[in-house]
Parts: sequence; C-alpha cells; structure tokens
Amino acid sequence: MIVVLALAAGALGALWYAGALTPARLRWIGLAAAATLALRLLMTGQWLGALAVAGVTAWLALDRLPRRRSSDMSPQEAGRLLGLSPEAGAVEINAAWRRLITEAHPDKGGSAEASARINAARDTLLKHLRDTKR
Repeated sequence: MIVVLALAAGALGALWYAGALTPARLRWIGLAAAATLALRLLMTGQWLGALAVAGVTAWLALDRLPRRRSSDMSPQEAGRLLGLSPEAGAVEINAAWRRLITEAHPDKGGSAEASARINAARDTLLKHLRDTKR
C-alpha cells in the first residue's frame, strides 16, 4: 500500500513539474482516488461506507458535467462574445473561436461553462451564416 501511495505521489509530482496538473485534471484524479477508496471499502466488507463514498463520488462527477440545452443565443450576442462583426465569414468565425477556446478550455485552466458559451456562439454564427446564404 505504501508503494502505491509513493508511486501516486511521484506521478502527481511529475504532472505538477511538467505543468500538466490543471484544475480539471486534478478533479478527475480526486474522483478516481475516491472511486478506488470505495472499491477498497467494498472489498473489505464495509459495504455501507463503500456505498456512501461511491454515492458522493458519482454526485460530484455528475454535478460538473456540462448541461445540454438548446442555445437561445442571438447572432448579435454570439458576435459580441467572439468579438466579430455581423458580416463575418466562416473563416473569421472559426479563427475567433480557435483563439478564445484555447484560453477558455478546461484543460488549460478555463471553465466548462465558458467553453460551452464560446462553442454555442460559434455554432450560432455558423448556423446563421448557412441560413442567410440560402
């Protein structure tokens, strides 16, 4: 058990040293550790503790999943969010999206909500562009 903990600490240290330990990755590492604890409790016959830890782990994991909803964002609002004029074409829309999503992505320390809004803005503008060209 001590060897496993030492290896896990070494892996976390290597991720931290490499700059790859983002908040989103750290969250998933914590959830994996909690799931492992739940399995360990279950294997030792402590099923009530395992059930409690597994329930809390599942609740925390599901609580942070992005919520799917229909985008009611207007093309004007989407353009403001991406910093584009209403006459922007697909190339400009994708370039603005790429610039913003690299900063707002959860893997880079951004939030899932900001990424979802930026993605929705891009989708709204591209859909509006397709609809107006018909």
